[in-house]
Amino acid sequence: MASTRLETNFMRLLNRCEAMAADRNRNDWRLEKYVGALQEKLTDLRGAPCKPSQETLTEYTRKVELLKGLIEAEKLTSASDKAFAADQLPSSSLSGDGSHSKELLLQTKAKYHNQMRDELLGRIDDKPSENGVRQRNVPDSEDLDTVLAHHNQMQEKIAEEMSLLARNLKANVTAAGKIVQDDNKRLAESNKVADSNYAKLKVESERLEVHTKKSCNWTLWIMLSLVCFTFIWMVLFIRLFPKR
Repeated sequence: MASTRLETNFMRLLNRCEAMAADRNRNDWRLEKYVGALQEKLTDLRGAPCKPSQETLTEYTRKVELLKGLIEAEKLTSASDKAFAADQLPSSSLSGDGSHSKELLLQTKAKYHNQMRDELLGRIDDKPSENGVRQRNVPDSEDLDTVLAHHNQMQEKIAEEMSLLARNLKANVTAAGKIVQDDNKRLAESNKVADSNYAKLKVESERLEVHTKKSCNWTLWIMLSLVCFTFIWMVLFIRLFPKR
């Protein structure tokens, strides 16, 4: 039960929208405007100081979303699309089997499914009888065979397109797999060349290190020999030519 004036106005507008949506013989353009205003009132209700409980707000939100979904489904062109869109609307989230919203959803689903069945069977021309009652044209067996043949042709065409798409996809996958294999082969060859070059470089580095060590040893001995020779020569020079 509404506890504030804001909630009371929201409930009145909600009942009005549900009544307009349930009127299956009239497509009122004002319903979308009313649902927009209903959503704004719901936003105000959530921010109100004395707002309802969270469970009540959740229930209000589900009803508003249901109305929005019904409006979007009504905008679709074909009856099959409308029926599919109505089936996507969640009915289990609505409260109680006897709730107005759930009854509205069930009626709308039944309406769209009937339209889809009539569209499939070719019952699209409604003609008024003499007493003003609208009667549907019941298709004869020839029209029904034509409709079934058309649907069979459409199914065969779709199957051919899917088969062609599958072949193209298989060819693309095969080509991609071959490219990956070639890349892996080239990568393996590059790794082998890199390993070979690394081994050769390691061998040359070891040889260069050995050669460097040998060269350093010879240089050291030569320097030591020169120092010793110089020292001995100086001693002999001093002995041979003493200072007067």
